[in-house]
Amino acid sequence: MARILITGFEPFGDFKKNISQEIVQQFPSSLILQDPWSKLRQHPMESIDLSVEKMVLTVDKQGSSTVSNLLEEGLQWDGIIHIGLCSSCDLPRIETLAQNRIEMRIPDNSGRQILSSTISDSGDLSVRLPVNYWTNLPWSVECEVSKDAGTFVCNETLYRSLKSLQDHENLEIPCLFVHFPVEEKCSVEKASEFLHEILQRMFFRPVISVVGGLLWRDGNYMVARRKIGELHAGKWEFPGGKVEKNESKMTAIKREMMEEFGWKVSALPSIGTWYHSLPDIEIALHIMPLQIEYADLNDQTVWTSHDAILWRTLDDNSPLEWLGNDRMVVEWMRKNNYNG
Repeated sequence: MARILITGFEPFGDFKKNISQEIVQQFPSSLILQDPWSKLRQHPMESIDLSVEKMVLTVDKQGSSTVSNLLEEGLQWDGIIHIGLCSSCDLPRIETLAQNRIEMRIPDNSGRQILSSTISDSGDLSVRLPVNYWTNLPWSVECEVSKDAGTFVCNETLYRSLKSLQDHENLEIPCLFVHFPVEEKCSVEKASEFLHEILQRMFFRPVISVVGGLLWRDGNYMVARRKIGELHAGKWEFPGGKVEKNESKMTAIKREMMEEFGWKVSALPSIGTWYHSLPDIEIALHIMPLQIEYADLNDQTVWTSHDAILWRTLDDNSPLEWLGNDRMVVEWMRKNNYNG
């Protein structure tokens, strides 16, 4: 059984209640997590039984250090989620950066008020989770991904936990912070549902749906080379990109070809899906046959991600440095004598 630690905070300042405390107190002590990417994944993954340990922290230096001290003492979980109140927020915010800074506009609950100070001799610390890839699935509530956790005790808590994990490289424990607005803007029930969705994304590797365009000309298929400065520079691929939330695969490939080459294309349904894994995510590559409606193939001034294209026959075995599983697409076309 996996174990997660979820912490909230007691009320502070002029607030009589703190929604994070109420969420923690009402959240179930055990859950069964289902793979939220099951429809995109090549092989189904089993559900995860999750034990939830809950803690309400004091709004002061002691509270901000509680979890980091427990980590230093050797306690471990399979994940840590700190949650807190953001009175100026309109939406829940997933915080992905802890600032090495404390600036308190009000005293904390111990009377401490630091006007300007760093927390450690290190810099800012980032959450080690692929949060930006979580947004390809719908959420039960509208939310934001943020790099500004503030400069009060919330940020301090996240920072101290991340610092302890960084100092002990063998502790591969995912840890992040979620800010919730006041209850009038997000009920405890809605917040708890959202927290459940975060846990599902936290414990299962994201699967990203990607489209690649397949163009044929005179018995040759086209591939493109990623340009210097781009991710995976120098590698050859069927050009395309990520399918955005609420976007169809056909719409995605049309958008990507316009964005990357300035070409207007029409698309047919995918001829198949090819899967491969990257360090933090899994890719489901859908290959979409295309027809060019308008394109100046010689105008490279509008290309944004590539520096060369190549037209190849299926019989051409000359080596290319392929990206991901794109080479497997060629092998499938060769095996099945597919020529568009």
